[in-house]
Amino acid sequence: MEMVEQLISRTDAAYQRWLASVTDDVVAGGVVMYCLESLPERNTTYEIGEWLTGYLMIGQEGDRGFFLRCDDGGGPVFRADLGSLGEVDLDVAAPVFEVWLRSGFALPVDPEPNLPPTADVYVGRIPVDGVQLLVQARKLLGVDWRFGDLRGLLAAQPFLAARSAHLYALRRDLEHAPELRPYLLYATDHGLEAVWPTGSPESR
Repeated sequence: MEMVEQLISRTDAAYQRWLASVTDDVVAGGVVMYCLESLPERNTTYEIGEWLTGYLMIGQEGDRGFFLRCDDGGGPVFRADLGSLGEVDLDVAAPVFEVWLRSGFALPVDPEPNLPPTADVYVGRIPVDGVQLLVQARKLLGVDWRFGDLRGLLAAQPFLAARSAHLYALRRDLEHAPELRPYLLYATDHGLEAVWPTGSPESR
């Protein structure tokens, strides 16, 4: 608790005032903003001190967290996928906490990905011992690969997994399966491209 209190004391002054004004977690449009009592447990559970030293996780929306840098200088509200935490994974959710508070903790709109409607989908780049990942891809894609064939498929990557798949639907499915994002690719005239490109703002 002491460590979290030290971090809070170095956060944005507007955040400190807001935190002192609430007694329970605040839910707004899918975002859960933590009250003082919840902060230690949430930050400990997700090992924020280990992965994002000097940051405090102040809220959460599904599998994404919201963070303030604790450097006595205010600054942006950041967000990142909780499955992959590091400073390189942070993007800005709001320029400062006070602006975000006034918006009712509104979420920034993710840009629409530039995908064709349908394309052949391939599985590739899964580590050779990643059988469990391939099992998850099997379930996500709704294909019926035999379990006895999985190691052979891993050795044959990239391999065709689904013909004329609906890429926007697949991308929506990947929102809830971040561990599979690097491994699902679609065919273009220039080779294979990631369904969830690593350069997209919400990509982790």
